[in-house]
Amino acid sequence: MQLEKIPSAIATGARASLLIMERLVLLLLICVFLPAVYSQSQPWIGNLSAYELASFRNPVQVIQIVKTQLDHFSIHPDTGDVYIGAVNYIYRLDENLVQVVNVSTATGAGEQYVNYNKILVLQGGRLITCGSERNPAMGIRWCASRNEEDLLDGSTGQSDNEVAAFGNYTTESIVAPGLYNGDSVSRLYVATTYCREGCDGTWSVPPVSRRLLLEGVGFMFALPDDDTVKRSGGSAFAFFPISYVSSFIWKEFTYFVSFRREDAGDARHVSKMSRVCHDSPNLDSYTEILIQCDSQAGNNMYSLVQAAHVGPAGPYLSQLLNVNDEEVLYAVFAKNAANEEVTDVPQPEKGSALCMYKMSDIEAAFGVSVEGCLTKGNDYSVGYLANAPCTGSSTPPIDTDLYCDALSQYKYADGIDPVVSTAVLELPDHLTSSIITSIEVNHTVAFIGTTEAQLLKVHIESGSSARLYEQIPIPFDDNLKGFTANPVKRDMKINDTTGELHLLTEQKFLKMLVENCGQYTTCETCIGTDAGMDGDPYCGWCTLQRQCTRYNECPLPDVSSRWLSYNDPQCIAITDIAPYDSHPITLSEQQITLTVQQLPDLLNSSRYYICNFDDVFSNQANKSGDTLQCTTPPSNLIPEIMMADDHSSMLLSVESTETGVNFVDREFSFYDCSSHTSCVSCVGSRWACDWCVFENRCTHESTSCSEQNEVIVTGRNNKGSSMQGPDSCPQLQIQGNETLVSTGVDRQIIVQTENLPDSAQIKSYQCSLNIEGGKQSAAATRENDVLTCEDNSYTYTADEQELNVDLTVEWTDTNDGVHLLDDRYSFKVRLYKCESLRPDCSRCVSEETTQEELGCVWCDGICAVNDSAVCLMTNSMVTRDNGLNCPDPVIEEILPTSGPIQGNTSLTLSGTDLGRQFDDVQEITVGGQPCDASDFRGEYQTGASVTCRTKAQNGSEPLEPLDLIVIVTGLNGALQTGTRVGIFTYKDPIIREVTPMIGPQSGGTLVTIKGTSLDAGSVIVAHIGDLLCVIERDKVNDNNMTCLTSGALETGEKDFTVLFDGSERNTSMMYKYEIDPTVGKVVPSKSVLAGGRVVKVNGTNLHIIQKPQILITVDEEELRGDCTVMSETSMSCITPAVQLPNSSQTDSPTRRRRAAEDGVNVTTGFIMDGVVGLRNWCSDQTAGCTPMEYVQNPVYYGFDHPSYGYTDGTGIKDGSKLQVRGNGINYAITSEEITVYVGDKQCTRISIGEANLFCDLPEDQPRPSDYSGENAVMNLPIVTVKHGTIDFTIGPFRYSTIPLLIIIISVICAAVILVAVILAAVLARKSAGASKEVYKCLEDIDRVQRELGEDMRRAFAELQTDMTDLTSDLEGLGMPFVGQRDYATNMLFVALETKPMTSDPVNPEEHVERAMKKFSDLLGNKTFLLTIIQVLDAERESKLPVREKAAIASLLTVVMMAENKLGYLTDILFSLMTQMVQDSLDNNRPRTLFRRTESIVEKLLSNWIALCLYDSVKDYTGYPLFLLYRAIKCHCENGPMDVISGQAKFTLSDERLLTEDVEFREMTLTVIVNDADGETKEVKVLDIDSISQVKEKILDAIFRNKPYSTRPSAKEVDLEWRSGKAGHIILQDVDPNSPNLEGWKRVGTLKYFHVPNKSKMALVSAQAMSSQSSNFYSQESAYANVGFTGGRSNRFTVVEADPEDTARLWHLTKVEDSYQDDTSHKTVKQLRRRSMMPSRPKKRFREIFIPRLISTKGTIQQYIDHMFQSILDADHAPRAVKYLFDFFDSQSVRHDIEDSGAVKVWKGNSLPLRFWSGAIRRPDFIFDIRPSRPVEASMEVIAQAFYDAHEANDQKLGKNSDLSKLLFKKDLDDIDRLVQSYYDDIYNMPRVSFEELNKELIATCQNFTGLFSKLSTLLQLWDYIRKFNEKIVDALEEGQDAQVDHLAFKMVEIEQILANEDSSDEHDV
Repeated sequence: MQLEKIPSAIATGARASLLIMERLVLLLLICVFLPAVYSQSQPWIGNLSAYELASFRNPVQVIQIVKTQLDHFSIHPDTGDVYIGAVNYIYRLDENLVQVVNVSTATGAGEQYVNYNKILVLQGGRLITCGSERNPAMGIRWCASRNEEDLLDGSTGQSDNEVAAFGNYTTESIVAPGLYNGDSVSRLYVATTYCREGCDGTWSVPPVSRRLLLEGVGFMFALPDDDTVKRSGGSAFAFFPISYVSSFIWKEFTYFVSFRREDAGDARHVSKMSRVCHDSPNLDSYTEILIQCDSQAGNNMYSLVQAAHVGPAGPYLSQLLNVNDEEVLYAVFAKNAANEEVTDVPQPEKGSALCMYKMSDIEAAFGVSVEGCLTKGNDYSVGYLANAPCTGSSTPPIDTDLYCDALSQYKYADGIDPVVSTAVLELPDHLTSSIITSIEVNHTVAFIGTTEAQLLKVHIESGSSARLYEQIPIPFDDNLKGFTANPVKRDMKINDTTGELHLLTEQKFLKMLVENCGQYTTCETCIGTDAGMDGDPYCGWCTLQRQCTRYNECPLPDVSSRWLSYNDPQCIAITDIAPYDSHPITLSEQQITLTVQQLPDLLNSSRYYICNFDDVFSNQANKSGDTLQCTTPPSNLIPEIMMADDHSSMLLSVESTETGVNFVDREFSFYDCSSHTSCVSCVGSRWACDWCVFENRCTHESTSCSEQNEVIVTGRNNKGSSMQGPDSCPQLQIQGNETLVSTGVDRQIIVQTENLPDSAQIKSYQCSLNIEGGKQSAAATRENDVLTCEDNSYTYTADEQELNVDLTVEWTDTNDGVHLLDDRYSFKVRLYKCESLRPDCSRCVSEETTQEELGCVWCDGICAVNDSAVCLMTNSMVTRDNGLNCPDPVIEEILPTSGPIQGNTSLTLSGTDLGRQFDDVQEITVGGQPCDASDFRGEYQTGASVTCRTKAQNGSEPLEPLDLIVIVTGLNGALQTGTRVGIFTYKDPIIREVTPMIGPQSGGTLVTIKGTSLDAGSVIVAHIGDLLCVIERDKVNDNNMTCLTSGALETGEKDFTVLFDGSERNTSMMYKYEIDPTVGKVVPSKSVLAGGRVVKVNGTNLHIIQKPQILITVDEEELRGDCTVMSETSMSCITPAVQLPNSSQTDSPTRRRRAAEDGVNVTTGFIMDGVVGLRNWCSDQTAGCTPMEYVQNPVYYGFDHPSYGYTDGTGIKDGSKLQVRGNGINYAITSEEITVYVGDKQCTRISIGEANLFCDLPEDQPRPSDYSGENAVMNLPIVTVKHGTIDFTIGPFRYSTIPLLIIIISVICAAVILVAVILAAVLARKSAGASKEVYKCLEDIDRVQRELGEDMRRAFAELQTDMTDLTSDLEGLGMPFVGQRDYATNMLFVALETKPMTSDPVNPEEHVERAMKKFSDLLGNKTFLLTIIQVLDAERESKLPVREKAAIASLLTVVMMAENKLGYLTDILFSLMTQMVQDSLDNNRPRTLFRRTESIVEKLLSNWIALCLYDSVKDYTGYPLFLLYRAIKCHCENGPMDVISGQAKFTLSDERLLTEDVEFREMTLTVIVNDADGETKEVKVLDIDSISQVKEKILDAIFRNKPYSTRPSAKEVDLEWRSGKAGHIILQDVDPNSPNLEGWKRVGTLKYFHVPNKSKMALVSAQAMSSQSSNFYSQESAYANVGFTGGRSNRFTVVEADPEDTARLWHLTKVEDSYQDDTSHKTVKQLRRRSMMPSRPKKRFREIFIPRLISTKGTIQQYIDHMFQSILDADHAPRAVKYLFDFFDSQSVRHDIEDSGAVKVWKGNSLPLRFWSGAIRRPDFIFDIRPSRPVEASMEVIAQAFYDAHEANDQKLGKNSDLSKLLFKKDLDDIDRLVQSYYDDIYNMPRVSFEELNKELIATCQNFTGLFSKLSTLLQLWDYIRKFNEKIVDALEEGQDAQVDHLAFKMVEIEQILANEDSSDEHDV
């Protein structure tokens, strides 16, 4: 009976457990999904791009180093034009935010002014602006009354009193009505804070004032007594800043909102409102009140108001506030981060709040303030204002008229009690900066800007609550380089009619929509899910449109539920499908009923709803209330069920014929029950499936179960019998207890089941255990619901004590059908082995290692289960309670085997049967002495090990091995003993040596300790003082051990001790901690990827490190190289090899060169013991150091390479030099690091270049071998190059030897052909002579270049030293670029007399402006512009010269830039170039295309390229060009330069070469920079420099890289020599006392004036010129730039001399060629002109000046290469270049041009010819510099070489060719390869669409915005065009497109307007 209850009880417990589990799961789901629901109330994150309609970016972001900003904006109410006030500029934009015009508010002040815009208001057809700066001398006024169109200041006779605050102090202003002399006028009301600096006079800017805005004398007029509120003059108010945040008009008052200190002496910061009355005769009634915004917790934590706005409340809010039509003050406040007792200036911080105030409450508070002032006295006075009496003499009631007109009864009232409001919304993560509100339907919405560049949208729901429902980040513009913030400014406006919000940030102005309902794509995101607690009040769900829209955008929003507002409780949804939302896949075309909540009614009966299933089946739905009836699809349209799935789904959607939109949908499924193979999964699925138990089948039709006596389990989602759901399936019940089964012994297993069919229907049962992938089975018997698996022996092979396995149960019915019982709870059986991991008796029977219920016992030396065969057959079975003992303990091992004689060693014994528990161990002895185990209970391992602590050795016994004994208590209480003989030894450790005895303070030094008996004890610890030195115990032996030092807090010597198990061994040695080593410099800093380069490291304390290493880190991989310490301050290291991504070798010279130049900077560090700070010593982010740079490995070509021309791969001696070719030979190496072997002998005098290695061959051919003396090839010596650590085998090498027979044959042959040779020689003598001379010259150049190699390297090193300071200056100051206006002028108007105007004509006539407006419109017509360009280009030069065509093109370019139409101009240009290509092909002259600039089209192309390259030049290519210029300048100035002839010793131009050998000496002058503080500067000069040259060098040294135009010129200063007793001597170019020798007079030099080295000099202002010297012709500085209007003669250094002096001047040489006429070239004035002309030196021996040219080129070669590589770097090419080159390529394909070189010529003629050749020749076009004549001549040579390399034909040189061309002859191939690589790289780039190009062109236009006057430029352009009006009109009349647009008529109309203003006016009427 009891047994029968057990299964039931177990089942009940299982169900209870299941219920608990289900509740836990439910609780878990609540915990998971509750945060998700809560997160829905978080604000939506909007995307600005979806809101933005237009934007305007601040065009001028930086003035010098000051970040500029946009300050204010105003919108014209009629035109929609936007006016923006910014730092130094006012902008006018059209309604699309396209800039129309701008004016500067700092004109004439350069960039020294930062003029903030303080006031910007539109009033009476004028724009009133005020700034923070005033300088009448420069035309900068406080305020201006500007024309709305052109923004020009039209104010006259204004009263220019101060009105705005200085700098960025706050100013608030507003225009309001008022009375003046009884008349109604508009006044400007201004409130401003006090400023300490920048104001004219103390406190001259009144805190509050009003100004007249009348034209003429009334503009900005104010009476000091009546129109200003005056500040107190007391010292307590010397600094009383007020931060104004808002101003507004309400009723007859103007209000200002601010935060400040409450009063002088009060550090508390408060928020205040102040007001003035419009109609009062004065401002005495000025009144202040306090406003307070409390947190929702009730404290006043938001003390600083940040912005305020007065506006109406929406109907809902108005009703809740009970304000009717009254307006409300909305204000945002912030917390104050400042310590109020320390600072006067509050500091708003994150943590803001929104508060609201009724304006009636505000008005009442102002009344209380006035009444208090009148009735209660000075407690109500404003302390910081002057003469602010509150008499307190009046008695209530007070006449309210006094609120406006004080009538001298009071002055300046202040409130005491604040108007308090509680925050309706707190924003802890934001610092607000602006606010404005709007009403949408019935809701009030606030738009709040923040300083972190976000726009917050807040719904104000009541007087106590509001919710933030969306925040829109305003992304930072990538173009705003160098800035990290773009806060929203306070100016913000909403146009409720258009729904547009205008918002201003510091760098951007935005026009955007107030809403973006389209961003919500579902009903839930549109109206929210929390019934009004979320959602967007602007938006609602337009049901039938399935869109989120505004109310008025949804058709019939008031009908039914067609528009669901944000606070609707429910979205439209299909809430139910009857009978089911799923059908069996076999059922089709079934009727279903849909229940749709919020289903709208249709307009009429002709409209209906449609049910759609996916896109494949539709049928009309029948509507009844909120239900729809439809039909499911036919079977052929139902999708198939995928494998391993049980259903397929279709989207059931409902469509209205009104809209054709599927406006609501839900998934509808088709299922297949047969995919389920178990009862639980079948009836537990979400489908209506039933399980046929005997058929083992899942079906949706249970009636199909046909077995006799079938048992059907109904699905939980089906309607059926009581047997429903998974609980009704036949299955195993949850286990009550764990099932344990021992292996190897027969065991039964009891299983509880439920819902088994009747026993009569079941034939048999079987249990199976799934063990190690296989089944072990046993039959089972049944009693009720209990199954007993019969006895069976189970086994497993794993050596594990236990194994958990699954149990499965099958039953077989009477028809032999096999069924598997479902197992929902995973029934487990625990198999176990007693013998596993229990090797001894103690561990077998111990409670600590074996559970009692396992039944394990010790039988005959094995652990087995008690009823196992082995145990049943023995009589000596040991159990834990039968009184029999385990075997005696056995000691197998001890650790350690020795210890110090002082004892204290922790000794661990390992073995067997060492006790069943720790308390069994009774005693351990070592050599008869007890070993205490009491402290080691935790370390005890049952039966296996025990630990004890030894005692000290007895007496002085010999140190011999001792016995160890352990005694344990047996099971019967008897003691059992285990002994190990001679296993432990006592030792006496002795330390004899410790090395090293010094190390870094950071530790990490490996110290070696030597001695005897050191391997003693379990714990060995070393100490240095009290610091640990860590020992690796397992590496200790008796003679040696090592330890690693710890870091020390201080340096110095410390004791060194070692503890052996606590026994101390002292030494007499002291270890010294030294200051950590440092590294200062690594030279060289480059290595090839293969590494192996020896670098020298300089530092301090390097000697204290034993084994330093260099550490290279690449992508977190650390690579090490060994270092050798040479001294305390130096060591050498070998760089490790590095494998970089994409570092594979390439033979492309261009790419290898680029890879070398762009070498990878790796993190460089050093491993120096524990000095962590040096591991990452230097990276490219570390200042003050140079990290190692890895470049590509070199490539050496074997003799079989085609470049040698050897046919058999064997090198042949040709002269005394060996040449080895390759790529990247000189990257990161010097010639001293390279060894070249010919056989086993070395080459000498090695020199290297990028592609060549030269060395002197051994005199005799070495023996056949390689460098090791072995491995000969072809019986010849092998040439080997050892490049650092890399070996390159070049190949066999033969010294040429000619056999005698060959000589004889050669002589005979020579005799036979001698006559023919003589004849040919006579005929070719002339051409051969020229070729020979060219060849000879090239040979000379090669020879001299090799000979001068060392000199050039030395000169380059010196030049590098000079350039180091330059590059460091460039990092700080940047390059001295010319301004954008100068750049445009230089590039567009070079050599033209016409220049664009920078300002509009003064007072232009109206008809002129009108005509030019029409002309501008015409230019925007493509047909018109193409026509006039074609007509003008067709004119002959006699009628329209080339220069005038160029002027027309450039003026047209300026107009297009001004109108931001560079994209349009591009379209015009490429259309014209397409025609030019066609014309050139028709004339069979494609190669001449674009070569010249003789047409308007060609000049337009030049202009277009120059403008498009501007950003690239500034950001990338300008830098190497400037470095090249400075390198040439430095090198030229290191040698003599003749100031008269312009010749120099160091130049690339043979025309400017100083051919005379002039002796010179370098000197250093000590120049006094500042007499006051004694500042001096050492300047290097030459003793033969003229005085003007010395002045230039001094000015260069002082002003370094500053723009030349900003520094004094040489003519403005005198050179004063301060020479001891002689005093101060002014030195001049021409000494008046200088003798006139045969008509020659020498220019004075330092040598001439006997100025010694180290002399003191000073530059002083030039002395007043006498009448004689007033005509000195040095009217420009030595490198003065006069633009391009004058001749070349006024751009260079000249001497200062008396123009009446007839003597001829000479400096270094007497240039006779300059004086061909004895009479006509004798005046200084004429001499000056002649001296500027280049004169070719007389022909001299080449040996004299070829070395100088070569030396100069070699010295600066690296800078030349760097510049060419940068210019030809496709990675930095602008899109315009790709677009242009693609155009050329497409034209070639289009016209099938066979001449492949033609396209290359076009590209070369466009980019190099039109831009780079000119830019290199004249770098002063780009930089604010003044090149000297030798420098400019050198730049011309380089520019010519660059152009020559682009020529498609080889350059033919003759005997008369310039040496400079010969000089670069061999460079042309390399440059040509760069060019071709550049063209290829551009070709392989992705194509650039016109849209992408246009974006770049728009940015280009922004660079030149506002630089030129559009009106003036149009007039200039018209002046050129009007001469050809007749031809243009004729052409327009002939064109069909022109006729359609009436272009000819419009052209004539412009002419008529200009010719006859009256007639044009009549026409307009």
